[in-house]
Amino acid sequence: MRALPRRRTAAALTGAALAALAVAGPVGTAAADEDPLPPGLDTTDCPKASELPPDAIPAFWTCTAAVISGGRLTVGKIDQAIDQPIKLTYTTGFNPETAEESLIMGPLRAAPIRVAGGVLGIPGTDFIPLLQISAQPELTAPIQVGSEAPGELAMIMHIRIKAINPLLGDTCYIGSKATPITLRLQFNPTNPPPPNTPIAGSPPEVISSEPPVLKATVVDNAFAVPKSTGCGPFGLLNPIADFRAGLPSAAGHNTAIFTQYATYMTYDQLGQTSAKYRLAVKSTAKSRAAAKARAAKHGLWTAKR
Repeated sequence: MRALPRRRTAAALTGAALAALAVAGPVGTAAADEDPLPPGLDTTDCPKASELPPDAIPAFWTCTAAVISGGRLTVGKIDQAIDQPIKLTYTTGFNPETAEESLIMGPLRAAPIRVAGGVLGIPGTDFIPLLQISAQPELTAPIQVGSEAPGELAMIMHIRIKAINPLLGDTCYIGSKATPITLRLQFNPTNPPPPNTPIAGSPPEVISSEPPVLKATVVDNAFAVPKSTGCGPFGLLNPIADFRAGLPSAAGHNTAIFTQYATYMTYDQLGQTSAKYRLAVKSTAKSRAAAKARAAKHGLWTAKR
């Protein structure tokens, strides 16, 4: 076990948030046969160097890419597995003279996730396209790092969830820009109101050092979920959407558990070659898979040669 360096701490601030939560915490080292890295874990979405402040020193600015690759999200009556990757990219940096810190957001990329049970909420009834419904998260504000008690940091994400169905139109959301779902994702045990009970995530593990990749689980089960908005013409279908999803849903009735990977690179490193970095990520994943296959066929000693 070893302390998480400051630069790795920045990488731990992920889109569903490996935050600076581990500033003082330990970081583990994963086994060589760890699961393959999720697709999209690269720096292609990093804000351009031209978007940094004019006086920015590239070595003091870090781009972090995070991919939520699994877990569950429970809001109201909907309990949904995360079966599509959710990628968040952002840049953090500071002025060494003033110590002023800044954050520049990149995009949040998430494919629609098919909601089990569809419009009716009954398993097996969503084979008809009109009865299918998908959910797609969107950020409503830049991510933040907050603290409610010393040593208990959390990545704060304000999101809304787009409900996708032909009958609901193109503006149907759970939450809104004015009243978002606010997730405080953390490793430490939560403190939710009942009936939820405390849960905890898992701190970062080093999956790869070159390129650097961290894996962690972050959680929140103390958030509330507001009513839906914009569903159907003039919002006429809002009550139906709310009934299906069990909204609004008070704090203590909702849960987010996200497994996520994060990688990071300073802008002086990015300037050297981003393409080379992306190839390194793919090469690392292939090497680990090959080592696992050799170990299974010939034994661990052969795999390590």
